[in-house]
Amino acid sequence: MDSRRQARGLRIGELAKLLGTTTKTLRFYEQIGLLEPVQRSDSAYRLYDDHAVETARLVIGLRHLELTIPELQQLVHEDGSTTRRRRLLALMDERLRRTYLELGILQGRIEDLAARHAALLATPRDRPPDCVCDALLRACTCQPISLAKTS
Repeated sequence: MDSRRQARGLRIGELAKLLGTTTKTLRFYEQIGLLEPVQRSDSAYRLYDDHAVETARLVIGLRHLELTIPELQQLVHEDGSTTRRRRLLALMDERLRRTYLELGILQGRIEDLAARHAALLATPRDRPPDCVCDALLRACTCQPISLAKTS
């Protein structure tokens, strides 16, 4: 950044280009309180100083971790009780816990689907051609039931 630009700050388009994002994204971050322009130019352009650039860089980096907006807000704004690193570790611990739980659920679904698929492949040939009872893991109800009494 040249000294003249540094003294006045970066305009939003310059910041977006520097960070590889869009002005729309930066405006959204401003709207939800993650990013604040330091000042406005005489022409009402948003101007960002070095601190705002670093904050924007942090937000964009944290978004790559797929954090929610409230999680981002929690990390960007200083709360004094714990360090940003500890807060991020806590969020990542929780995200890992949830992901492992989701993975276990998906593994169970895969095993169930595979069992139903295998059962359908193994359906005896004497069944009607449209029978799917084995995929439903139940006794076949597709055979016509004779209501005639046998004496």
